[in-house]
Amino acid sequence: MRRRDLLALLPLLPLAKAQGGGGDWVAAFGAFLKRVPPAGYLVYPTEAKDLLLFEPYILDVRTAEERRRGYIPGSVHIYAGQVPDRLAELPKDKEALILVYCNSGSVSMVVAAYLQALGYKNAKNIAHGFKGWLDAGLEVEGGS
Repeated sequence: MRRRDLLALLPLLPLAKAQGGGGDWVAAFGAFLKRVPPAGYLVYPTEAKDLLLFEPYILDVRTAEERRRGYIPGSVHIYAGQVPDRLAELPKDKEALILVYCNSGSVSMVVAAYLQALGYKNAKNIAHGFKGWLDAGLEVEGGS
């Protein structure tokens, strides 16, 4: 995800503030985005497939309906909006490799950035999400 793609998410920040995020959160998240280069949390589908050798925690943050259409083998489904409440299900080791994906890569980019902000140093977003995975011809389970 390029920096301009991150900037596209800026309109969501007022919504976060309205939801009780407060100005401190917005400032902290903005500072975080400036510090973390895209390469720090972005992998392309073929790179992600290669990383499967290291037995990463694969986090599918799509809706249940999207998941029923197919998913990356071995992935764990936690809808994006539930991630903050289900952190106990993530690896305890903050050094663990976590590959996050959604349908297109935009929501998972936010979740990967959130996980990095929580100290998960190797939380990575799979670029272009599940669609990118499919376009690369990589293995999937489920769906029709």
